[in-house]
Amino acid sequence: MKVLITGGAGFLGQKLAKALLGKGHTVRLLVRGDQAKKSVSSLAVECVHGDLGDEASLEAACEGQEWVFHTAGVISYNPQKNDLMYRTNVLGTKNIAQAALRQGVKRFVHTSSTAAIGVNEDPQILMDEKTPFNARKLKLAYFDTKYDAEQALLEFVGKGLDAVIVNPGSLMGAGDTRRYEQTYPGLIYRFRPRFFIHGGINYVDVDDVVNGHMLAMEKGKKGERYILGGENLSFAQLIQRTNLIIGRKSPKFYIPRSFMGAASHILKVAQVMGLSLHMTPELVRQMSTWYLFVDSSKAKRELAYQPRSIDAAIRETIQWLKELGKI
Repeated sequence: MKVLITGGAGFLGQKLAKALLGKGHTVRLLVRGDQAKKSVSSLAVECVHGDLGDEASLEAACEGQEWVFHTAGVISYNPQKNDLMYRTNVLGTKNIAQAALRQGVKRFVHTSSTAAIGVNEDPQILMDEKTPFNARKLKLAYFDTKYDAEQALLEFVGKGLDAVIVNPGSLMGAGDTRRYEQTYPGLIYRFRPRFFIHGGINYVDVDDVVNGHMLAMEKGKKGERYILGGENLSFAQLIQRTNLIIGRKSPKFYIPRSFMGAASHILKVAQVMGLSLHMTPELVRQMSTWYLFVDSSKAKRELAYQPRSIDAAIRETIQWLKELGKI
């Protein structure tokens, strides 16, 4: 098949490209500039320059392609990037979906996120594909724009686009140049947390997500969404698992939730003073009260998706960061 990947120079995009090449597909990557093109120079792919805001470039990128994997997007909790996330995640999805429909693309897989599923405060309750979206109360543009992008895509499904949505958990693995030492294992290794915090999310090996994308392309039902999760772990459990792999002892006590509220006020003051922060005060406060725990049963049942333990991804990430001298 002739395959286009948006965000092809990114963490997921590059790994997806390698997997598709390994199966004999012809791969085209949509890249924004020469630096992105340089990062994939070792891959036997065609690179085309374009932008999710440039409809003409998207039409050209989709021309002659049979499959499209739309992995491009902006992940941030910095309110200064809210407009960028809306333009990229929502309007960009509309634009690439429209181009794919016009160019007669046979299949389209959209990379969403478990953030588009919502949040829950009870770790015993797992969210699934039918859980009503409840995250607008968080006032986090990333959550909202990922959900709104899905709704935008479904409009084109109604017009005839054969599209499937996948909702990966938090990606983990070697090669995550989005964050380097800011990856969860990198943070734990570098800062040696002395206390646990409440809350938790779903972590998934990036290689499992790549496989899930390919399964969704082959077996997913038009207009359906599939959660590609790994393991639901509290932040305390992730610290324990990572320390076990490193060979360290873990903390015994939790930071009180009330302290997280105080920390959020400190961040608000920092924002007023003009400091650019990745973590918003709202996110800091809310992290200790909600769990982004999900159920991947639908993907396992309909796609034969089989995620592995997250331990291998933790090991590979730490080893990769060590080799780079980041930790």
